[in-house]
Amino acid sequence: MFRWSHLVLGALALTYTACNDTENNFVPSTTAGVRFVNTTGTPITLTNTGLLTAASTTLGFGEASACLFVNLPTSSVPSLTVTNNVTGRTTTFTPDLTAGANVTVVAYGDSAGNIHFAGINNNFVPAPNDAGLRFFNGASVTPLFMRRAGVAISTAAGFGAASTPVSVPTDSASITFSNGSSIVLDAGLMAFPPGQNSTVFLGPPASGTVPLRFFTVQGC
Repeated sequence: MFRWSHLVLGALALTYTACNDTENNFVPSTTAGVRFVNTTGTPITLTNTGLLTAASTTLGFGEASACLFVNLPTSSVPSLTVTNNVTGRTTTFTPDLTAGANVTVVAYGDSAGNIHFAGINNNFVPAPNDAGLRFFNGASVTPLFMRRAGVAISTAAGFGAASTPVSVPTDSASITFSNGSSIVLDAGLMAFPPGQNSTVFLGPPASGTVPLRFFTVQGC
C-alpha cells in the first residue's frame, strides 16, 4: 500500500533558485526555502518542472534535494508528482508555503509500508557561535530522546515527529538516542556547523539488518 498523509508543505511559486548550505537560515522575506529528504527504504521521485531544479529528482534513503528558494507570491505551479519507484504508484499534492518560511519536508514510512510526509520548520536561531540541532524520528514507534556527551538535550519525539531545536557547541561530541531506558542508536562523534540548523534524521534498519540508520541535513 502507498499512502500519503501529514503533508504540511507546499508552494505558491513560479520560479526557483538553488542555494547551498552556507546560506542556511537566510530566506528573503518574499520567498520560502524548501528541501526534501527521504528516510524511507523506498526510492521516490519528485517531478515538477516549475519547482525542482531538474524535471525530476529521485531520492533514496538518506538523500536530500537541493535547497530551493521559491518566489512568493506569483502564480500557482502545477502540483508536485511523487512516484514510488518500487510500486510505480504516483500521487500529487499542491503545497502551501508562506513568505519567509524555511522548511524541510521529510518522507518517512510506517510498518505497513505506507509513506507519509511531514514538514519541519527551520526558523530557529542558535546562540552566538553555537549550532542549532534537533532530530526527526522516522524509525521508532516509541518516543526517543537525543543525548550529547551523555547529557539529554532534546524533548521526546514520537514517530513521524521532530524534537524541539536547541543550541549546542560546535565541537565534536558523542550523539546517542534512547527510548528513556536504553540506548537504541549510538551515532558516534558528531559536530555541526556554527550558526546553522542541523537535523539528524533517523530511519529504519536496512533490509536484513538491525541497527537504525541516520543522516544529517541542514535547513535552507
